[in-house]
Amino acid sequence: MSNAVATDTFDPQAVAQLDVMWGNPDQWTATGLHWTHLPEVLRRISERVTGDPALTTWAWFFQHVGQHHPLPLGRVLVLGCGHGHLERAIARHGGLVDSLVAVDLSPQALAGARAQAEAEGLAIEYRQADMNQLPLGQPGFEAGSFDAVLGVSGVHHCEALESLYDGVATLLKPGGWFFLDEYVGPTRFQWTDGQLRLINELLDMLPPRLRLSRDGRLRAQQRRPTIEEMISGDASEAVRSAEIVPLLGRRFEVVSLRPYGGSILQVLLAEIAQHYLEPAERPYLDALLAAEDELHRSGRLDDDFACVIARVPDAASAPSTAAR
Repeated sequence: MSNAVATDTFDPQAVAQLDVMWGNPDQWTATGLHWTHLPEVLRRISERVTGDPALTTWAWFFQHVGQHHPLPLGRVLVLGCGHGHLERAIARHGGLVDSLVAVDLSPQALAGARAQAEAEGLAIEYRQADMNQLPLGQPGFEAGSFDAVLGVSGVHHCEALESLYDGVATLLKPGGWFFLDEYVGPTRFQWTDGQLRLINELLDMLPPRLRLSRDGRLRAQQRRPTIEEMISGDASEAVRSAEIVPLLGRRFEVVSLRPYGGSILQVLLAEIAQHYLEPAERPYLDALLAAEDELHRSGRLDDDFACVIARVPDAASAPSTAAR
């Protein structure tokens, strides 16, 4: 396992802000859990994306790749790895990749991910890198040196999407694979009036005990954050999220696009999801899941999250099957 330290120079202010926001894995849950902490939500996401509630989105990606390319893949890059959950899961599974490289801009997150991988005896190489300017040409980041690149819950923090996509296309071998599982909703969380109205109507229906954060705050009416609030909290948060999917076609063939909702639950359950782990409160969670599903089916809501399988076009690429 490599503990390589990149020699790049990064914006110290951006790095410090990331460490404050995302460096400590406990900070995100200090005031409460979020929608993807709920097993039933994860099963629902899997079912919408893969058709099987027991098949994770990343496993679905490798299942798809395995239909076109013998597994294991050679080298795989994970973008914005955070605390390393994705690459550790891939490594634990076995038989999917020969070599895993994971990058993030937060030194604190990387240190935690590296320590956890070492504790589990998993061979994962960690590097500090900025998605806005990938270290193209550096050792290990030569053109055509990766078979697949994965971005899960990190690419919506990238401002220079065109540069990122150009860099990923350069790093991938001809016909190489690009997988995204991302927030693709309104940029900087500028949710629509209709979306906020539906969120608040559902929030008002919940009993007060199910709207309390861990620090005792009662979730009241959800409002749209100002741009200034978004930038001061985390300038990279959802910075160009609405453009993630539309820009893919510049460099990639979109093979499969699977939206999976989140337009209500991501916002509504923020900091209060812990209550819905209790079996006695399961009917409320089921009702919320059903409400969001129906709102999406009826066309009243756009999907704020999606999984995408794309690849660098080449003569051997399979024809697009983007419509599922």
